Amino acid sequence: QNGATEYAIVVGTSDSRATEAATFLRSQVTAASGATLNLIIDADQDGLADDTTLPNRQISYTSESKYIVFAHEKLEEEARLAGDLDAWRDDINLDYSGCMIKTAGDSVFMKVNSFFGYQVVAQTFLKEVVGYEWYSYDTIVYAKDGATLPDMDIIEKPDFDLTWNSGRMDSSNYMASPLTKEQTFAFTKPGMFCHNSLTYIPVEKYYNDHPAWFAKEGGQILQLCYTAHGIKEEYDAMIDVAVAGIMETLDNNPEAAAITFTREDLYGNCSCNTCAMLQNSFNDSLAVTYMFFVNDLDTKVQEILQARADETGTPKREVTVLFFAYRETSTAPVFGDSYDNYVIPSIPCIEKEDGTKVGIMEYNDEIVELPFQRTYENGLECNEHVGVFYAPIDATYEEDFYHSENKFPKETFEKWGLLSDRLYCWIYDTNFTRYIIPYNSYEAIPDTLRFLKDAGGAFLFNQGDRENGIYTGFGTLRTYLTYTLAHEVNLDAGVLTNKFFENYFREGAPAMRKFYNMLVAHMEQLQIEYPSIFYTQRRTNSEEPKYWPHATLQNWLKLCDEALLAVKKYQSSDPVLYESLRKHIIAETIFPRYIICEYYMGYYTPSQVQEWRSSFIADCKLLDYNYHAENIPMKPIFEKWGLV
Repeated sequence: QNGATEYAIVVGTSDSRATEAATFLRSQVTAASGATLNLIIDADQDGLADDTTLPNRQISYTSESKYIVFAHEKLEEEARLAGDLDAWRDDINLDYSGCMIKTAGDSVFMKVNSFFGYQVVAQTFLKEVVGYEWYSYDTIVYAKDGATLPDMDIIEKPDFDLTWNSGRMDSSNYMASPLTKEQTFAFTKPGMFCHNSLTYIPVEKYYNDHPAWFAKEGGQILQLCYTAHGIKEEYDAMIDVAVAGIMETLDNNPEAAAITFTREDLYGNCSCNTCAMLQNSFNDSLAVTYMFFVNDLDTKVQEILQARADETGTPKREVTVLFFAYRETSTAPVFGDSYDNYVIPSIPCIEKEDGTKVGIMEYNDEIVELPFQRTYENGLECNEHVGVFYAPIDATYEEDFYHSENKFPKETFEKWGLLSDRLYCWIYDTNFTRYIIPYNSYEAIPDTLRFLKDAGGAFLFNQGDRENGIYTGFGTLRTYLTYTLAHEVNLDAGVLTNKFFENYFREGAPAMRKFYNMLVAHMEQLQIEYPSIFYTQRRTNSEEPKYWPHATLQNWLKLCDEALLAVKKYQSSDPVLYESLRKHIIAETIFPRYIICEYYMGYYTPSQVQEWRSSFIADCKLLDYNYHAENIPMKPIFEKWGLV
C-alpha cells in the first residue's frame, strides 16, 4: 500500500544464483508496483540475517510471517512444508529447471531442483503476482500491479528443460529472459563447448604411439576412430584418455549441466574395417560407433562422480555427456521410416572365460569380437546420462518438421529420441551467408517446437545471428516465439504474435504488423518461385535486386515512417521508452535500406546517395549492427561506398 510492503525475501543459501534470482524478483516487483521488498540473506539458516543492512534481524516462521522464501529448509520445516516439497520433488521429474511454489500462511516458499531452477521460479512467481511478460532484452511488461499476493500451489517445468540463446545477448540480462545462462555446457580450455574430440585426444600428443585412435584420410587426420580400429587394448586406453580429459574439463566447469565429446566441424570419418562393418550393419549409420564410445566413456565418468559423492557425503553431480549427430554422423542406427515400423537392432554377445561379456558380429562369414565395454544384446540404447545432440544443418527451416521437405530430419529426431531420453536439439534461425536478409521461419517455429518436444527434446538451441547487436527482418519476433514456446509449446502462436507487436512497437504496431504481413507473403512467393535460393539457410544470392523490387522496399519503409510518427508522442513524455521504440522500428528498416543503398542508387542524385548511405551507416552503428554475414563485417561495404 502506498508504495510500501511488509513482505521480505529470505534467501537461505550461499548460492549466488539464488541471491541473483531474489534480487531480480525484487527489482521487478518494484518496477511493477513501486514497492521495495527487503532482502534478507540467512545462508547458515541460524535464524539471524547475515547482511549488514539488517544486522541480527531474527527470522522465524509463523502463519502471519510475510516472507517470500528461496531455499530455506529451516523455515520450510517450521511451516511444516518440508516433507511435502521433498515428496513432490521426488515424485516428479523436475530435471534441471523445474521448480515448486507453495503458500503457507501468509508466506510463499520456493523450491528448485538445481540452480538452473532459480531463474524459472523467480519468473513463475512474477507471472502470477505482477503479470510479468518478457518480449525482448529491453521490453518487459507487467499486467498486474502486485497489490495482492495470491495463494499459490505450483509445480512448473519448462517443456524444454534447458535452452541457449539464439542471438547475442547481454549476459547481465539473462535472468529476465527465458534463456538458460551459458554455463549449461562445460567448455574446454581453448573455449570450445563442441567440436572438441581432438582437443581431448590431440593428434600431436598421441598419434605416434596410438595411430589406431585416429581416422586418416588422404594423409590428413580429421576425426577420431571410435573403435580404435577394433583393437581392444587400444580402445580401452583411448577411453581412459578421454575420461581424464572429460573429468578435467568438468572440474574446471563445476556448474555445467552437460559436457560434449563431439566430432570436429569437418567432413571425413573413419573407414577402417571395424567402422565399416558397423556402419553397414546398422542402417548405414556412421554414428553407431560414436554412440558406443560415448556410452563407455560416460560409464566411467558416472562411476567417478558417484565415488566422489560417496567419499564426501554429498549428492552426486548430475551431468549429461553428449555426442553429436551432425553432418555424416546424423543417421541413427534404427531401421524403418515411421513409428509404426521403427526397429531398434541388438548385438549378440558371448561370455568369455574370465566372465566378461563381449559383443560379436558375423561379417563376411567371420565372427568378429567388438571392442566396446558395454554390450547391447537387449537392443541399442544410450546410457541414462548420455544425450544425443542433433544439429540438422541441411533442414528447411522455412517449413516445420512435419512438412515433407523435412522428412529426413523428422525421422532422425524420432529415431534418436527412441535411443536417448536426453535429446538435445540444435536448429537454425538465420541465413548465415546474409544475416541482413529476412529469414521466413516465423510461422514454422510453433509446429517445429511441438514436434521436437514430442520427439523427446530436452534442450533447445535455435541458432540465429550471434554477431550483431540487434536483429533486423523481425528476427526479434522469432526469438520471442522460440523461447516463449520452448517454455510451453502449446501456447497459441497467433496470440503471442499479436501481443509481441502490441508491446514491442506500441502505437507503431498497426503499421509494423502490416509490414510484417507483406514481408511474409513476399517471402512465401519467393520460396515458390526460387526454391533453390529461399529454401535453404545458406543463400548467398538472396540479396539480388530482382527479388526485392524498389517500389516494394519503398512501401515497407513508408510503413516504418508511419510507425515512427505514431510513437513520437513519447519523445517528451517518456524519452527512454521513445528511444527504445525508435530503435525497434529503425532495426526493421535496415534490410530494405541496405538493398536500396547497395543496388538502387541509380534512382537518386549524388547528394541523395550520400544522404541514404551516411544515414544507413549511422543507424548500423546506433544498433551495433556490424556483420553482413557470418564472420564477414559490414565495414568493407561501407569502404566500397567511400564512407569509412
